[in-house]
Parts: sequence; C-alpha cells; structure tokens
Amino acid sequence: MPRTDSPRPTPTAPLTPRRTQQERRDETRAKLLDATIESLVEVGYSATTTRLVAERAGVSSGAQSHHFPRRVDLVSAAIEELAKRRIAEFGERLTILPTDETKRSEVLLDLLWADFSSSLFTVFVKVWVAAADDPQLHDGLVPVERELARSIGEVVHEAAGDLVGAPSWEHRLRVVLNAIRGLALTESFEPRNRRGRDPWPELRAALLEMLAAASPVAGDC
Repeated sequence: MPRTDSPRPTPTAPLTPRRTQQERRDETRAKLLDATIESLVEVGYSATTTRLVAERAGVSSGAQSHHFPRRVDLVSAAIEELAKRRIAEFGERLTILPTDETKRSEVLLDLLWADFSSSLFTVFVKVWVAAADDPQLHDGLVPVERELARSIGEVVHEAAGDLVGAPSWEHRLRVVLNAIRGLALTESFEPRNRRGRDPWPELRAALLEMLAAASPVAGDC
C-alpha cells in the first residue's frame, strides 16, 4: 500500500496575554500625564487645556475626564509625576560624585544648578504663579513641593559626605539652595534686552568658599 503521511500541524504563534482592565487604565493615565508634562513644557500652563492634553495623548475626552475630572486634577497629578522624575534623575546623577571633598562640592553645586536652571524648574515656577490665583491648584501643589524639597535635601545630604558633620551644615545648605533658586528665577524671568556675562561662575565660587569653611577639616585649623 502506498504510504500516506499525515499533514504536519501548522505552528501557531504564542498567544499574547490580554491586558487586564487595570493595565489599560494605567496605560491611559500614563499617556495623559506624559501629554500634560509635554504641554506644560512646550506651551505653558494657560494653554494646557484638557482638550489639548487628550489630543496629545491620543485618548478620548471621556477617557480623560474619567481619570481626571477637572483640569486642576490633571495638572496636579502631572506636577507630582514631574517631581518624581526630577528627584530620580537628580539622585542618579549624584551617584557619580568624586570622592575628593573639594571636587565633590564643585560637582554637587553644578548638578544643583543644572536642575534649577532646567526647563522643568521653569514649569514648576509657572504653575506656582498660576496657583496664586487658584486655591484648588495651590492645595494640590503644596504636598508635592514639600516632598520635592524633602527628597532633594535627603539626596544632597547623602552626597555631601563629611560636610554633613559640620555644625553649620543645615544653615549653609539652605543658603546654597536659596541662592541657586534665586539665581534660577532671575535668569528665567527677569526681562533683559540682552544677556550679560554668565552669573553662575561667580555665585559658584562664593558658595564653594562657604562650603569649604564648613568642612570639618577647615574647622580643625
């Protein structure tokens, strides 16, 4: 009898597991937050409407309203997400600080200045300005700002090494942060017809001198 071979089964592609409803919700929420952050950076707070954000995120207005019923809810959540990213990025950069105390202080100051002079810091300031006339937005931003300040302070403490042991460290750290924040505000919002020389090197030198005076080694001299 002639041999008849049965046909081989056609291999089937592995089935992709279906996403759960919660996973779909999380994805939509993430898209909305990303779109809000992009809008805040590119066009500012006043132009960041819920309709624009939904279009940027590629989701329906109904889906947007389901996750964030009000514009203030959307912006507050986006600022909170932005703060988390800012903290994570800042902490990651601080892991490469040199061991030499002087160089460590120099790099630490440069990283702080890079953070406060970034477009992300400008977004925070613009939203805070808007919050001055919006009590609901203000209430949403207060806990975010407190957590951001606390987290940055903790990261700087961890990176500062022996400087933390100086009796005046807390005071000097506040001076550093306030000085850098103040310069960042001036550079971002002060109206100027033309830019003069870069003010950061001069402030940087003064802050380094102050930190060096706080060093336990300097205190023993």
